[in-house]
Amino acid sequence: MQLFAVGPGEVGFFASGPMASGVFAVGQHATGVFALGQIATGAIALGQVSTGLIAIGQLARGGIAVGQLAIGLAAIGQFAVGVAWAGGIGIGGTRGFGLVLGLFPSTSIQSARATLRWRWNRLRGIPHDRPVTEPPPSWRIPAATGATAGLLLLWWYIAGQALLDATR
Repeated sequence: MQLFAVGPGEVGFFASGPMASGVFAVGQHATGVFALGQIATGAIALGQVSTGLIAIGQLARGGIAVGQLAIGLAAIGQFAVGVAWAGGIGIGGTRGFGLVLGLFPSTSIQSARATLRWRWNRLRGIPHDRPVTEPPPSWRIPAATGATAGLLLLWWYIAGQALLDATR
């Protein structure tokens, strides 16, 4: 591997060119640990169509995705689909800021936190009163679990397989 690679399809630590591949890659179809380009693929990808563990761009997909149309495990964007969390405008397992439909209601999350804290304190021998929480409707948790599984499946077909292919 070269230290500096410039040209189409060249591989180097610092790579630049239309099909750049390297640790730091800049180009139209950049692939690398840090990739910057129109179609960027890498651990940290910045580009119009970016795929990576951290992806930032118009069509971002990956673990943490930020962009106009973002799909990720955690996503922020104009239309964000986040399996665990979403912010901006979109849908997610839990709700961040903006106009987000959170599949699991915040009361359920706060109730689960209070119950876990109570159980943890009991294990350590700290006296604490059991939290009194109002349970959500009986249909809400199974529906949210099924919808989140659907989001995970959607994420896998759009981003997960692409991330798996990028690591091979």
